[in-house]
Amino acid sequence: MPLVKTLDILKDCEELKYAVGAFNINGLDQPAALVKRAQELRSPILMVVPGVIEKYVNFEDYVNVTARAARDADVPVGIHLSHGLDLEQFERACKAGFTSVMYDGSKFPFEENVANTRIAVEIGHKYGCAVEGELGALGSSFASVSESMTDPAMAREFVEKTGVDILAVAIGNAHGFYKGTPSLDFKRLEEIRYALMAKNCYLTLHGGTGIPEDHIKRSIEMGIVKICIYTEMCHVGKRNAIKYVEDNPEYTGNYDIPDLIGAIDLGFADAAEESMRWFMSVGKIGRGDSCFAELQAPSVNRQPVSASFGGAGAAVAETSTVVTDPGPRYPSLPAENNDFRATGAFWNKNV
Repeated sequence: MPLVKTLDILKDCEELKYAVGAFNINGLDQPAALVKRAQELRSPILMVVPGVIEKYVNFEDYVNVTARAARDADVPVGIHLSHGLDLEQFERACKAGFTSVMYDGSKFPFEENVANTRIAVEIGHKYGCAVEGELGALGSSFASVSESMTDPAMAREFVEKTGVDILAVAIGNAHGFYKGTPSLDFKRLEEIRYALMAKNCYLTLHGGTGIPEDHIKRSIEMGIVKICIYTEMCHVGKRNAIKYVEDNPEYTGNYDIPDLIGAIDLGFADAAEESMRWFMSVGKIGRGDSCFAELQAPSVNRQPVSASFGGAGAAVAETSTVVTDPGPRYPSLPAENNDFRATGAFWNKNV
């Protein structure tokens, strides 16, 4: 099926009280591995591309491989830009076909953050993308949690002035491995949620690695619908890579590197699976109470056609693939494009 709008996934999360895993990727091989695992688990999934990765792989390539992985699946898949570095990069992601984009102005003073994020919202909505902003400062990787947490009153003002669809909150969460056991400030989360009632803004939690399972589930009960994971996937992927090299120290053939990459991808998928179970997203697709309940695997007709091979006009029957089903019309219209899989046009490419 085509890529699904991020907001459609978050709406389902809110209604059924689960969170979608937003899994950072840093290679073009990872979307297929993660979508395959999500398909097995009947879970929606978001591929997340950090802004700092753009210098290694361009955004259009990420969208291409993610859409290719998604089109043969029947679980909702979206692609999200995380921590966009500036407004120029932000718009490049929109043009590439991302289903949601984050502008991170949390490093700026409040008024500057508001002004820049408002521009980001105008850009994102022009392309049909959901927009995420951040208020408060997350702790840095391998550092203590920042004391600059999200203020509920400022969160309300921020959302009102910017019009963001998603807000990343700082409530004791941090990027990287935590020093000690993290403890989320649930009273603050409750106050933020109350301040944003009727604002049509979803809440997301960054720095999910290392947060205890009971804190994860409680945060979901209190309104978190998207949780970001990266550090744990890298940790498990690297561990798999080290073991593969230790088990295969010498060159054995042309498949050494593909097998090494496969071991890393397996680590990413295994770590993502554990997170999806904690986020309570497993088994949600296909449930009668989900807005995605009617999703079905794409249908493809294979019809014989005549072609000439071998000279002398010898006719040989060849099987040709004719796509007749572009995917579900609900919840995300794939750009009103009935030739989606034949043309490779993504749901928002016609904007």
